[in-house]
Amino acid sequence: MKNKMRRLGTLLIVFIMFPALMQAKNPKWLKNAKKAVVEVIAYNEDGKEISRSNGFFINDDGTGLTGLDVLQDANSAVTVDAAGIKRPIVILLGADNTYDVVRFRVEPDKKLKALTLSPQVKAAETDKVYLLPYKKNLKELSVSGVERISDTHSYYTVDAPWDSTMLDSPLLNDAGIVICMVQKGKTGDPQTYAIDACYVNDIEITALNRDDNVYRDLKIKVSLPQDEDQALAYIMMKRGVRSMAECRPLHEQFLEQFPYSPDGMFAMGTFLIQETDSTEYDAGLEFIEKAFAAAQDKERFHCDYANIILNHLLQGLKAPAAWTYEKALSEIDAALKIDGKPVYHEIRGNILYAMERYPEAYNSYVKVNVSDIASSDTYLRAYYISLHMEDSINLSIALLDSVIIKFGTPMPQRASQVLMERAILKEEAGRNREAVVDYYTYESLLGTYSMSAEFYYRRAQVEIKARMFEQALNDMEKARSLAPDDSSLVLEHASLMLRVGYTDGALPLLEELVISYPDVGDVQRLLGVCYMRRDEMEKARRHLTLAKELGDEPAATLLEQF
Repeated sequence: MKNKMRRLGTLLIVFIMFPALMQAKNPKWLKNAKKAVVEVIAYNEDGKEISRSNGFFINDDGTGLTGLDVLQDANSAVTVDAAGIKRPIVILLGADNTYDVVRFRVEPDKKLKALTLSPQVKAAETDKVYLLPYKKNLKELSVSGVERISDTHSYYTVDAPWDSTMLDSPLLNDAGIVICMVQKGKTGDPQTYAIDACYVNDIEITALNRDDNVYRDLKIKVSLPQDEDQALAYIMMKRGVRSMAECRPLHEQFLEQFPYSPDGMFAMGTFLIQETDSTEYDAGLEFIEKAFAAAQDKERFHCDYANIILNHLLQGLKAPAAWTYEKALSEIDAALKIDGKPVYHEIRGNILYAMERYPEAYNSYVKVNVSDIASSDTYLRAYYISLHMEDSINLSIALLDSVIIKFGTPMPQRASQVLMERAILKEEAGRNREAVVDYYTYESLLGTYSMSAEFYYRRAQVEIKARMFEQALNDMEKARSLAPDDSSLVLEHASLMLRVGYTDGALPLLEELVISYPDVGDVQRLLGVCYMRRDEMEKARRHLTLAKELGDEPAATLLEQF
């Protein structure tokens, strides 16, 4: 009887102590942690289940982690929590096909239970970790290996045989902080591998990687970059290469992610006007008005709006009736009232140039060219404006001087066109020797091998005006060598030789030329002049007479001397 009572007493003590023993065995964070672990179920376009795996929330806004493999071919997917509540995965926030991981978000109906993630907390070899699959018991394991995969992330080996129920489950430390996520293995593998959960959380979608294969192949909606500037840059890049039907959803998605972004509203407005038909004009203008209302830095939007209208009109594209050069001018003037940035004066100059208001356009560029944004390009645009102004040749040359200075040394090859234009202007202004210098600099910059017969002929003509006859003769020789079949160059060369008194050089050229061109008055006259200078008067009279008969008036004048 006493033994029986003793046994009953022992059982009673065990019964009383059982909850305390269970509490000591299970960490206090387990109850909430189980609520954060979910099952991820993926479906095809027909709604048929195609895969399932573990997953877990890391934020109460519905952000979670799972394996990429489970969502790779899915048209849709849901999470199922411990209470059996299903929540659709609405967007993918980042993916990596090297480690087969993905970050997702569901639309939360409330604040969700989430595991704690801390970049500062890592596990070391021999540390205890706790495996927590969906609706499975907590299992204590030990870390047997840690490998660095970046400055801040690790890859873990755990002493436990792998099985499929572990896939994509979290491994937590004693404090209930999630350390890593189980990777795919093979049943029976003696060890299990896990990727740092912070690595998955840190995957970032950017403007440059948004079109990588890992995202392009997914059918569930993929987030735009989380950084607003990156997201906007991505959309603007796509506007240049994708169709209107592909770009519109991107603009809409941007406004879903950043609903209060004036840049997003402005981009949508200009898209509707520039890339769609006239039925969207009113909607586009409304978005632009909303952008101005929401913007803090309104001057930037006035500037962008002016520039967009200007470029649209310059391309001759259809536009709303409100989009005129006057509207563009009023927008940039509004920007200048707020802030007199040099770039705003530059855009104002471009608008006035398009309106053919050249003196005003030039004055705008004067303000640009005394500012810290002055460059070879801004001086060059001022030069092109000056060409439309009266008595501006010396101003135009001075502007090209500034362009050359801004190029610096060594000059880039694109300076060659500026040198050529300056040489032509200097010739027109009678500054022939300066023009010759520009021609030689042009040749030096591009290389002799790239010069043409036309170039050397042109330079020779300027050298003649500058009375640089020896250089002119050399250039005529070069021109003839590059175009040996051009008889006009032979005639010009002979004429120049006669001009400088080199009769013996001109005579053989003309004697050969007259054989092929006996009916050209210039050839007959110049040959006659050669013979006159050699006192071969009969030959001179004969060729001058032929030239006169061919209608050459100077030949008639020369004949009067006989």
